Amino acid sequence: LDFQDGEGQRVEVIHATLVLVAGAYVDKSPLEISDKGLDLTLDSSWLNEHWPGGKSRIKNMEQAYLYLKARGYASICSSPIHWMGTESDRMGKNVVISFPRGKTLAVSKGEKVSLTVNFRKPVDRFVKVSDGKGKVLSGVRVRSYIYWSKDEDGNLNSADLLGEGISDESGRVPVIDGDFTYALKITHKATPGHPAENVLIIKRFENKEYPVTVRDEPLVETVKSQDE
Repeated sequence: LDFQDGEGQRVEVIHATLVLVAGAYVDKSPLEISDKGLDLTLDSSWLNEHWPGGKSRIKNMEQAYLYLKARGYASICSSPIHWMGTESDRMGKNVVISFPRGKTLAVSKGEKVSLTVNFRKPVDRFVKVSDGKGKVLSGVRVRSYIYWSKDEDGNLNSADLLGEGISDESGRVPVIDGDFTYALKITHKATPGHPAENVLIIKRFENKEYPVTVRDEPLVETVKSQDE
């Protein structure tokens, strides 16, 4: 993998993490980056060697992600990778890997290919909270995470906390920008005539501002934003 920005300038990646998901189990393994970029082997034998404690889970691995961070740029996460030799490969002959704003690559067994990952500068991003009638709500707590998976009860598995805040008079809460799927936990305290409410939203942001509606009745909302 090579890294560049929108102007074709080289980007220095400071952290590369391989995120492996097997049911409720999420493991995060750091990857070594060289001056030439990042080399990643996509067969099960490499995964078996480099996944500490994961030997019993490899066959049941559902998907993997490659998460990258670079100074001065929005962090970026790949689409789900289905690994050769695991349940996630869906018996396919190729491993398909892609990143936002980039090409999609299908890698065959024994093949070595190059892929350029395009980083972008971060932008200001917000969650805007309102009620069912469109009235903005202040005092609502919003926690934002990088989403990897959740269990049957809707609990997040090893999500990375980005930050938390309270909505201001305009109903806005700033969130850290990135090219990944967000998990947002919104907590609205009880008020006269309105019970306390918890909302879970799973979403990849398309716009700078994401509207959230806090309803009169408890709600859990899930928006799928990545191919599975």
